[in-house]
Amino acid sequence: MSELTPFVPIDRAICPRCSTQLPCHNPASSRYFACGRCHTYFWSVPEAVGRAQFRDVFKQVCVPGPSLPLGQVAELGGYRCRVTGYQVRGEKQDQAAEWREYQLTPATPLPGDELPLDFPLQLAEYQGHWLLIRRAVEYPARLPANGEWTDATGRLFRKWHRYQPVIREARGEFDWDILEDEKLEIEEFTAPPYLLTCEQRGREAPTWYLAQHLEPEQVAAAFALSPSDLPTRQGIGAAQPGPAQEWPQLKRLALGAVGVLTALQLVFSFRPQGSHSPAEFTITEAAPGANIQMLVSPSFAINGSNTLDIELAAPNLTNHWVEVTASLVNEQTGRGYEFTRALEYYEGVEDGERWSEGSRTAEATLSAVPAGRYHFNLYPSVDPGTGSTPLTLRLREDAAPWSNYFLALLGIGLLPLGVRWRRRSFEVERWENSDFSPYASAES
Repeated sequence: MSELTPFVPIDRAICPRCSTQLPCHNPASSRYFACGRCHTYFWSVPEAVGRAQFRDVFKQVCVPGPSLPLGQVAELGGYRCRVTGYQVRGEKQDQAAEWREYQLTPATPLPGDELPLDFPLQLAEYQGHWLLIRRAVEYPARLPANGEWTDATGRLFRKWHRYQPVIREARGEFDWDILEDEKLEIEEFTAPPYLLTCEQRGREAPTWYLAQHLEPEQVAAAFALSPSDLPTRQGIGAAQPGPAQEWPQLKRLALGAVGVLTALQLVFSFRPQGSHSPAEFTITEAAPGANIQMLVSPSFAINGSNTLDIELAAPNLTNHWVEVTASLVNEQTGRGYEFTRALEYYEGVEDGERWSEGSRTAEATLSAVPAGRYHFNLYPSVDPGTGSTPLTLRLREDAAPWSNYFLALLGIGLLPLGVRWRRRSFEVERWENSDFSPYASAES
């Protein structure tokens, strides 16, 4: 945090209306003053008796007033700055719009005879959103006709707002006539966390400023304040960074996870697995009214908690169907794991073309089967007219189920999709405050 600098007035200007002595921290440049007592705005040369000239009176006192005390010092933008002026600004076209700006001047002498190119500094606050404003060193040669401009780093600025300012209240000292700013036409272009601003008076050459978003905690720390001393943030600011700015890193991480998952799936799918001798049965068509026959496989051992890959095959099945309900039974506990599969296969010749449909095989997977001794009970149903049909059951242990792989892919895919949806929702809400929203036409 910045240490508070004791308030030591360098010079004074006297209000021509109420004779209040206003501190002047920058007597070499400050010529315009706003009295916090009677709200008079005047021109003066500090300490020059009788030189003050009345300019105007601000008839409205805007609450809650400045959040940053005049005269306080902070480290901002790489400089040690002092708050010397405070304004409440609005728009001539929108009576509800209102924000606060703080003029920052060097608190200690800067090297050289002239101020750096990025001076003067301003600190603006709108609904709890803070911007540090300085002269831009890179800007368009002319106002972009299409409302977009890309800087040397590839950052795209889009037209955000256009307005003419009005000064509603002021306090402190200024090195320019702030009332002259009411003649400006201002256009803003956003590329979070930056806001590029063009100010132009009539046919004069425009002046460009670059504002950078600051978190309230940064401002509070710079001025040795508590964040609770600052206005509560509302909505989304023009230059407020969106969520998940680490999107490129997240995307690379997701792609890497997909690659690792795929490699593991292939390794476990094609590695040698535990297998058992196939059990072969003959299904006989039951007589009308007879109970469905039950077929029992030889018993076998499963040595650990495994996934079982099961295949049923009826190689001679033609133009009929067979449905098999299978129950894997633990011979020690009696617990069963059931599934039902249908096998059907049809073929023929039509208009000289041979056709076929269906399959003589069916597969099933049982997950997390504990160790123990097991056998299968099979309950087959056959299509009338099928007759006797061979049925083979093959069993492999520790098969890596592809269903789990695809579920994992879905989970990985949902993360960046969720982030992307959140980012878009954030931007749509941000641009609701602009007359130039790129989402307006897409959603109308």
